[in-house]
Amino acid sequence: MDREKLHIMAIGAHIGDVELSCGLTLAKHAVLGDDITTVALTAGERGAPPSIPVEEFKELNIESATEFANMLGGDSIVLNYRDGEVPENEDIKFEVCDIIRAYKPDVILTHWKNSIHKDHITCHRVVVDAHFYAALQHMERELPAHWAKGPYFAENWEDSHEFIPYVFVDVTEGYELWYDAVRKLWLTENSPWFKYLDYYDALSRTRGALIHKERGETFMVAPSQMRTVIDSF
Repeated sequence: MDREKLHIMAIGAHIGDVELSCGLTLAKHAVLGDDITTVALTAGERGAPPSIPVEEFKELNIESATEFANMLGGDSIVLNYRDGEVPENEDIKFEVCDIIRAYKPDVILTHWKNSIHKDHITCHRVVVDAHFYAALQHMERELPAHWAKGPYFAENWEDSHEFIPYVFVDVTEGYELWYDAVRKLWLTENSPWFKYLDYYDALSRTRGALIHKERGETFMVAPSQMRTVIDSF
């Protein structure tokens, strides 16, 4: 059966956030022939190890995010906010609004509202408002209004407080592509603080088992959406 081509946009606070927490979903849709865009508000440069200068690490991360997106046949956008200092103001909300209007995604993925990282919390609020602004017909910007499904909130170990898996996505089909692409990020296998690849690899198997699939990813939705029936995108 023919299906409509989709455009999935994932917006994270730092490079690595969406590639790890919802990268399997992105990879699945890439395999299906859909368009993929990743957006990072910061380059995650302050996660640099002692052996790599912060500015050098920033460039390394940007290159890695581009490589990840390219492997999925998509685009990577990295905004120039400083890691740890993402602001919550109208400027950044309209900047993200304009990106949504320019790229016209069908679905938006981002952070859950609670986190141990302040940038993740701020990113959640920015994206929720930017999604709203982008859809408003009478919010006058350079580009016309655009509405996307979501936002759907990805499962992230740093954002786990009150996260309840609500939407389960079978991502078995995208696993191999994701596994190869996500290893392009330094953080994935080299972080001395957390075993990112091991965690998200194991989590995908666990979530997959709950829906009788090899691999799965889960998403939370806004409380208002929990009263409706939501099909997997």
